[in-house]
Amino acid sequence: MRFYCCWKNAKAAAARKRAIAAVTALAAFCVWAVPIGAPAADDDQQEQLALSLLNGQSCAQRYADDSASGAAAVAQTTPTPQTSPTPATSPSPFSTPGLPGAPGGVGNGTYTLNPQQRPRPGQSPAVTPPPIPTATPNPTPSTEPIFLVRGGETPPPIPPAGQATPEPTPEPTGAPTLAPGFVAVISDKWTGNRERGQPSDAIGNVHIYYGDEEIVGDKAHFDGDRTITITGHPFLINHEHNSVLTGDMIVFDTVVQTAKLTNGKGASDEGVQRGLVHFQASDLHTDPDGKAHGLNPYVTTCENPRGGYHITGKDMDVYPGDKIVIHKAVLWLGLAAVFYLPLLIIPLRSVTNERARARWFPEVGYDSYEGAWIKIQIPFGKDQFYYGYYIVNYFTKLGLGLGYVGFYSSKKGRRSVSVNVYTINNQQGGGRQTNLALTEQENFSQHLRGNFQLSYQSNYGPLISIPPTESLTEAIVHQTAQTSQNYSFSHSGTGGQGSSNSFTFSDTRQFNQNLNQTTTYNISDSSASFGGITSFNNQSEFDYLMQYTTAGADYQMEFDKIYSQQATGINKIPEFQVRPSDFFQHFVIPLSAQLTVGEYSEPSGEGEPKSLATWRGDANLVAGPLDAKVLGSDFEGTVTVDQYAYGTGDLKAAVEQDLSLTTPVSSHIVNTLTYNEANYNGPALVPFQYLDQQPTQNTKNAQDMLRLFNDDIYAFSLGWTTNFDGFAQPLSYQLTAKPSPRSVVMLAGSFIPGPGQGFETTNLQLSTPFGRDASLQFVTNINWRPSLGLGEFFSDKVIYYTRTIGNCYQLMVLYNESQQAINVGLNLLAFPTQTAVFQIGSPQPVVPTTFNF
Repeated sequence: MRFYCCWKNAKAAAARKRAIAAVTALAAFCVWAVPIGAPAADDDQQEQLALSLLNGQSCAQRYADDSASGAAAVAQTTPTPQTSPTPATSPSPFSTPGLPGAPGGVGNGTYTLNPQQRPRPGQSPAVTPPPIPTATPNPTPSTEPIFLVRGGETPPPIPPAGQATPEPTPEPTGAPTLAPGFVAVISDKWTGNRERGQPSDAIGNVHIYYGDEEIVGDKAHFDGDRTITITGHPFLINHEHNSVLTGDMIVFDTVVQTAKLTNGKGASDEGVQRGLVHFQASDLHTDPDGKAHGLNPYVTTCENPRGGYHITGKDMDVYPGDKIVIHKAVLWLGLAAVFYLPLLIIPLRSVTNERARARWFPEVGYDSYEGAWIKIQIPFGKDQFYYGYYIVNYFTKLGLGLGYVGFYSSKKGRRSVSVNVYTINNQQGGGRQTNLALTEQENFSQHLRGNFQLSYQSNYGPLISIPPTESLTEAIVHQTAQTSQNYSFSHSGTGGQGSSNSFTFSDTRQFNQNLNQTTTYNISDSSASFGGITSFNNQSEFDYLMQYTTAGADYQMEFDKIYSQQATGINKIPEFQVRPSDFFQHFVIPLSAQLTVGEYSEPSGEGEPKSLATWRGDANLVAGPLDAKVLGSDFEGTVTVDQYAYGTGDLKAAVEQDLSLTTPVSSHIVNTLTYNEANYNGPALVPFQYLDQQPTQNTKNAQDMLRLFNDDIYAFSLGWTTNFDGFAQPLSYQLTAKPSPRSVVMLAGSFIPGPGQGFETTNLQLSTPFGRDASLQFVTNINWRPSLGLGEFFSDKVIYYTRTIGNCYQLMVLYNESQQAINVGLNLLAFPTQTAVFQIGSPQPVVPTTFNF
């Protein structure tokens, strides 16, 4: 688009003089930019423009309030409307009134950029025809208007992430707006040639508005074609004021709405959990949607990079709120380059699936089993539809391990796939060993979906050899508002020692609000080998469940029949349950009950006599939980009673009691007494072997816990217990104290009374500050009787040191005596997930059972 003065036609000198005189009398100088190809204004149109400026008094009001001269320019980035061939009725930009009056209290030259057209006397309002489409599509403008409130001449401070940031007002009162697709320029004054296609300059507190961005500088030069060059401490800031870019010079293209910064620097809190992310590049330019691209980048989240870290590279792409991509990245700690990565992707958003998160930099370490090793994860992918990372691990004693972790999803959301593969040629004698996991989800239609999962686990692991295992599951589900059908198949196997297969079909139907049913049919087979003997079992099961709910009770009927080669489980032929919902609601003690009756049998295997089939009833009553005050103490109790009766004449019963009494002795002392008792009566495994099993002995137990505390300064607890069997039980103790606001000490252990007994191992944990922004944690077990061969007096020592450097990253050092491991970690605090990028002597097992390689 081209900027040029409203009064362009040399043939209308008189009208131009009258208009200029009118505007000058208002102490303002307003300059417009009109679309390329618009016809020149005639005398009447120019006069109408001057009159509209006088009537609107926008410039006069603005500069009367600020006591300064001003100028404004507007450029439209959308295609030029096609005018009618009839001059008398063709719409013209000059038939549009000038800037409307700025509201009171709005300073710095703010105004609306989409004024309403005012028809001349005797004419009807002009209708603007639709724009002519162009061969090159324009960038998608913001759908929300930009509120034009000009700020200062220097970049405003950005609140760091983690601090409260005021939300932008959706519609400031009285603030003019910029329509989508338009560009606005506001300055103190305007100089240069006002002819179409001629260069001109905006001088003094220049603000350029477009899309969701704003460019500010001391001077802006328009080349008369499409480019504006902004100099004089220029900067670019977004509408939310949470990202700002500065440079020696900014070149803005008004057509494609891109900005190019020379020696550009930036700061943003978008996608940062703590502080700000700072970046700069020698050739930094932005897209209309806010994406930034640059060469020779420099990225850090440290306010003092020399005392922290920074990343350099060949080029950089910044996707606000998503990620930063750097090619040929180098990590620097202070002045030392510590690692190189061909491609580095820094997430600016939280990753909920930890398996999908790649580590930025390698882990290195050494242990006696694997030797020296290095583990690298190289990320790939451009968007959320396909991404992942490659795994490259090298162990001096085991060999080279390679892996692939990829995630794919269709843009329509119909399919998603994840693949995890890891293989290693184990030089310790294990040969080629591979782990695999594959998951696929498919949405065939709105009501039909499928799920497929496959995993294979080899026997790779330190100091362990397990048989390979594999598993496969496939499920197809059809679901509507009232019905659902599920078809599933599963297979599992363990290294030739056993396998199982199962097919299940289930159908669920909701007839109405009160009645529903579920039908399930399962067929399975299994085999197992042990000691050279192989056993097989085939089984099928049919289960039908109907539930009916009323306001007073829930009713349930279940028919469950098992056909099996080996007798297992229980047949319900059928079973009925009733659960009243208002069972003596107003009784002193809360009561709930359930009555179960039915006919049951145990499946008989092939060649076995027919199993017993008889009726059985179970009356269940629960009294409680009862909460009550007893002499200033809090009492809580629950009693559960089950009475069983069988068609064989056998009877069983079970009574369980759970009671507790909490007594506050003083404001710093509390005593808690608990009592548990279980009484059983009747034969344990009669008449059914797999139904109503119960212990043959009654049990009871009492515990007492005495707690002494003083806010969070200290807390001491002493507990003892008895099983009422004549044997002394250990006394437990725990002390937690805070010698200072940042220090914590904890002691926990037990004492066994009796001759030759005494204190057992005591666990000691200590956490204390250890210098500025640093802390030290020490964990150990104290053996009070090392002479008995229980180990050293201080054994299993763990020392953990952490230090926060420059409020930017954490240095972590961990020593574990029992595992003979030393860990050194680096944790970046700003970015989501707080990724640990370095680690030495990783203590976690190497067996990738969860595929967190």
